[in-house]
Amino acid sequence: MRSWCVLKIGRAVSALSLAFLAFCTLAVPASAQESKNVAVRGLPPSAVMIDEDNRLSRADFARASGLPLATVAARFGATGLVRCGSAVGTGQLVGANNVLVTAAHVLFAPGGQPRGEGAGCTFQIEAGGRRQVVPIDVDGVVCGAREPYAEPAVKDWAVVPLAGAVVGATPYKLAKPMPVPSDIVLAAARSGGVESFSLQRCRARQVTAATPSGLREVAVDCDAEGGVSGAALLTPGGAFLGVYVGFRSAHPGAAGPFSMSHYNFGVTAEGSLRQAIAEVVGRNRSASVGP
Repeated sequence: MRSWCVLKIGRAVSALSLAFLAFCTLAVPASAQESKNVAVRGLPPSAVMIDEDNRLSRADFARASGLPLATVAARFGATGLVRCGSAVGTGQLVGANNVLVTAAHVLFAPGGQPRGEGAGCTFQIEAGGRRQVVPIDVDGVVCGAREPYAEPAVKDWAVVPLAGAVVGATPYKLAKPMPVPSDIVLAAARSGGVESFSLQRCRARQVTAATPSGLREVAVDCDAEGGVSGAALLTPGGAFLGVYVGFRSAHPGAAGPFSMSHYNFGVTAEGSLRQAIAEVVGRNRSASVGP
């Protein structure tokens, strides 16, 4: 089960500040809703499906791509589930096997307080032939904003060290800056209300915002729902292009064609996000190899 912090422009604001309202007024049609998709127990779901749900399991993705399943598992296997307090999202190892990249709102609640700490905030992944659950060191986070609901979506990213190294997973390498438009792969750890690893070939369609550092917000035609927040946007070869943040839609929960009133979006691994990854990887490199 999940929750949705939804902004309905011109009608109502739920768990979002006027600063975020100002940003969305520029970018979102009057009939659209915006959400940063984080799953929280006890609240209703929503989803933005473009045309139809084209997400695939690893096995089905391997068959559709003509690749051995082992290749797909290795290429796209650094993604896992983030649980922080009552929130459920997606995250992935990038640059090192003890460095996690996700959306900031998966880790921080409205108001800027961490959703959990210690054993209450973990990264869970199937790697090395076993389930691994590693605490997230929220105190070591480098992020675009600790109050992501009060800031533009281009600040909704977080790079954070893990308390230990994941064994048996190959972290995603940073890709060159994302061309727009271009083919991408969305790798998520949750779908259909349950933990369910999925892959989807889709496209980066349009730049919708940018920061002075060079980080961009990009509309994509991938399918997503609660719990996908923080998922990886990857090249077809498995290199890290950016992180999924949320959606803007006039009809969330109902499938429809891609348009500027019905799309999912993420932020690119450029500018301040790229610098943060380099900083956290460098700081934690000596502890990045597991036993």
